Amino acid sequence: MIKNFNKILDLKIENDKEVEKLVKALDCKSRRDILRLLSRGPMGMIEIAEKLNMPKSSLSEHVRVLIGSGIVSVVGQKDGRGQSKVISRQFEKIAISINSEERQGEFKNHSHHIPIGSYSAFDINKYCGMLSEEGYIGARDDKLSFYSPVRFIAQLIWFDYGYLEYTVPIQKIDRNKIVSISISAELCSEAPGYNENWKSDITFTMCGKDVCVYTSPGDYGARRGLLTPEWWSEGTQYGVIKQIEVTEQGTFLDGTFVSSVTINELDLSDNLFTFRIGVKENAKNRGGINLFGRKFGDHNQNIIVTFTYKE
Repeated sequence: MIKNFNKILDLKIENDKEVEKLVKALDCKSRRDILRLLSRGPMGMIEIAEKLNMPKSSLSEHVRVLIGSGIVSVVGQKDGRGQSKVISRQFEKIAISINSEERQGEFKNHSHHIPIGSYSAFDINKYCGMLSEEGYIGARDDKLSFYSPVRFIAQLIWFDYGYLEYTVPIQKIDRNKIVSISISAELCSEAPGYNENWKSDITFTMCGKDVCVYTSPGDYGARRGLLTPEWWSEGTQYGVIKQIEVTEQGTFLDGTFVSSVTINELDLSDNLFTFRIGVKENAKNRGGINLFGRKFGDHNQNIIVTFTYKE
């Protein structure tokens, strides 16, 4: 069984058929090129073929294999020429467990799905805004809007620098048995209108400790987000899913080691987990941030915080 959990493709080594499909999908440079291209976000078949200089017939066959492995999905989308196919990656990370079922049973996951507007504190600056699924929340470029009691229905939030802070209770889990904490969110830079080449150093902070800086390549708006409401056409359309995980071995961004900060360095003594997502005023690339809810952008998810713990 394939588990789509927190954007991780989690396979067990015992499932020969699924592992063989995955190996077949990855055992081809052209298909790996397609996956690398899709790391920028979902793309149409014509765009993929043009960027990879690949015949459409060959692309269709490669996409068919990738879909069969569960790595990508295809959705129909209306454009000026009718119906087109948009291809998107389903996962940010692939894990194949070679441990026995008995060993896997020693660990459990507990996740919180957090609306982007349910922050517990904030410090943002002049250029900012917040949207619900239906329209603006408060006024554009007015920090007072971030105090709005209806902020909990926000689906898109942006600001040039500062942070949003969220607080999650640690309930029904012995904090001393937590072995990793991960945060998954859809985000991108924030440029005037949009700019696909607009870098921004986005900092993730856990329990008061900076654990990771992700440099977003741009603010994406060249195509419509798969979930973005039709009425919104002013610029930013979608982001990319990034996952930050702090473990006993260190901190990982999308599965790649980025920091020596470990789970043991996070203060969980009051059974509360606080984290911030933001851009520092003195960042080398101070390019702002867009944070997406489940009804905006490309991915049907809010911020996901997952605690992995020993039973």
